[in-house]
Amino acid sequence: MSKSRIRGFSHERDLARKLWDHGLAVIRAPASGSKTKHLLYPDIVIIYKGKTAAIEVKTMKKTRTLYIEAYQVKKLLEFADRAGGEAYVAVKVVGTGEWIFMPISKLEKTTNGNYKLKKEILQEGLKLEAFVSIMKGVRKLTEFKS
Repeated sequence: MSKSRIRGFSHERDLARKLWDHGLAVIRAPASGSKTKHLLYPDIVIIYKGKTAAIEVKTMKKTRTLYIEAYQVKKLLEFADRAGGEAYVAVKVVGTGEWIFMPISKLEKTTNGNYKLKKEILQEGLKLEAFVSIMKGVRKLTEFKS
């Protein structure tokens, strides 16, 4: 297993632990690079009192435009639809240790059929505490700057 995959798993575990510590039920279900590509499930599933969120986890050294392959978006949307939940991309900016959450609706389709999240949009993303507030129903997504 490559060092980058090991680091990626480490960041997924870090996020799962933080979300759990905030009182959310969390399941980490990584499949990237495995032979389960036909199974459509996200990196992390969050459940809180009937609310569900499917999360695709990404990391970057500094804030920049993020590109995501179409199959990753497809699996996220399919799972969220089947679960009756919302789909998000969670990005850890390794240099800051900060987690940023973006609803999948903020992704833009590229000319080659993949997706991107522009740097400017990413910088307006939800921080961990704001995301937890949304999951717990304390605040609504529309209450945050978009």
